[in-house]
Amino acid sequence: MKGVYLKKMLRGTIAILIVALMACSASAGPSLKIGSPAPSFDLKLTSGQPLSLEKYLGRDVIILSFFASWSKTCQQEISYMQELERAYGRKGLSIIGVSYDRKTGELKDFLNDNKVAFPVAHDQKLKTLQTYRVIILPTLIVIDRQGNISQIYLDFDGNVEKALDQDIQRLLTTRQG
Repeated sequence: MKGVYLKKMLRGTIAILIVALMACSASAGPSLKIGSPAPSFDLKLTSGQPLSLEKYLGRDVIILSFFASWSKTCQQEISYMQELERAYGRKGLSIIGVSYDRKTGELKDFLNDNKVAFPVAHDQKLKTLQTYRVIILPTLIVIDRQGNISQIYLDFDGNVEKALDQDIQRLLTTRQG
């Protein structure tokens, strides 16, 4: 009796693994790699205006900040993005926020309450989630002046702050090639 039960369990486990592997391979597209071109996207800003990443690629150093306003870590990260924008915005740094908040009103309240000055798109349909392989919020993607991915940061803490600041200083002083 025990052997029959184990065989059924084993068969069920194998079936689940096969389905999971098929799902993973079906959703696998080009992977994001350091040095690879940053995929463009078109979204709407919270103001309703269109935003195309293409407009920024190959011109500025860009930080894409994927976040949700309800996350405490994302709130800290957005505060730091504002500091970076004030420090480096006129030197060629563009910060673009991409929010996965469910409710537009709550996102707008967060942005207004925190006086967020950089553009923020609301990706309610999660178009960028798969393109940029966002699995943790916040995720920061740094793009160089050539439009290539320079660095990817998952989560946010003091170590990310230090490394990001160094990356931005380095990228802003590197001439476009």
